[in-house]
Amino acid sequence: MSVQSNGVSRLHHSGRVSLSLQPALHLLGYELYVASVKKEALSELTHSLLQVLLQLFGREVEARRNRFFSYTETTTDYSIVADSELILALKSGGAGVHVDVADSQWRPLVVEIGALGALDGISKIAASVIAPLANQNVSVFCLSTNQDDYVLVKEEQLEEALGCLAQRFRLICDSEQPMDKVRVDSVVKRVNHSDLASKLNVPCPSRPITHPYSSSNTPYTICSVVPKALPCIAGTLLGLMFFRARLADDAFFSLTIVEEDISIVMDSRQLQRFPDDALYCSEGVWRLLTIGGGPLGFDECGIVAQVSTPLAQAEISTYYISTFYTDHTLLLVNYTDWLRAFQRACHGGTIPSDSVEKALAVLNANKCSRLCGEGEKLSSLGRPLTVITSGSLR
Repeated sequence: MSVQSNGVSRLHHSGRVSLSLQPALHLLGYELYVASVKKEALSELTHSLLQVLLQLFGREVEARRNRFFSYTETTTDYSIVADSELILALKSGGAGVHVDVADSQWRPLVVEIGALGALDGISKIAASVIAPLANQNVSVFCLSTNQDDYVLVKEEQLEEALGCLAQRFRLICDSEQPMDKVRVDSVVKRVNHSDLASKLNVPCPSRPITHPYSSSNTPYTICSVVPKALPCIAGTLLGLMFFRARLADDAFFSLTIVEEDISIVMDSRQLQRFPDDALYCSEGVWRLLTIGGGPLGFDECGIVAQVSTPLAQAEISTYYISTFYTDHTLLLVNYTDWLRAFQRACHGGTIPSDSVEKALAVLNANKCSRLCGEGEKLSSLGRPLTVITSGSLR
């Protein structure tokens, strides 16, 4: 596989790079849903999932045109983000009873790559996107890839979100839906004739971390897949996803496909399974923090801001992946002793020079509730779905 020279640099997403001094925020046309598949039910849904994935794994661009699909395995479940057509395909047939779908539709926003300075991942938009939306009580569901950071907002909060960000960004509608273009134009006109700018310039308040978080001892790598190589590595990917061809302590795997933006987060020890020319990989090792001691649900606002804002202020880049039950952030490390660093930071150690230990110390300084220590398992992950699907705010 190929390794990027900069540990946190990412590929440019063609068609979304502008020479304007004001960065652009793009409204994409996807209408997405968040679903969960129970661990014990995967075998019954493998056929349906394989049909969906084989459609996306084609060599031609047409195989993924207008497609948004994200699959993340956690210790709790398999979390899927997709459009209604793909979700309906999973729910068809008798095995569909094992697919829980949150009752909200989500719309993705994305900022032009390279528009906001040296920080990468969700950190680069923490101050300009994540914190302002949290301050306006607009909830987000985030998915970082090796190329972009997709910020999903509820359909019913879309205009509010666009209005909140219109003074910071040049709004561009990439959606082919006529109503979306009307909404974007309406928001721009309304913001240009209001005093919203002065309100948005008020600094966003800091948000103490209110959820416990736990560490993983597994080294992870973030990769981009060369689109033309996708059919060649389809068997390897399917093995990692469905056939347990992974190490026993590897509890996290994520695959996101947004047209030609194809990104994988996987155990670094699995890289040897792939041909050298199939992947572009981030340099270095990433460690995983899981946020939430139980289902985070979809009604609480500001969870992403609680984590991303202090890390961004400390100039620490981080990737962020929201799932049906919990959130996850990845921090770049330089082959340090992860668990020792985690314990030292959690128990009041000073901020060391290493990025992971510094990140943990920063998060610990913003923590209000207890931390999950070494060996402590997350609890209450099996709460009924009714607790989760009463809304879709995060």
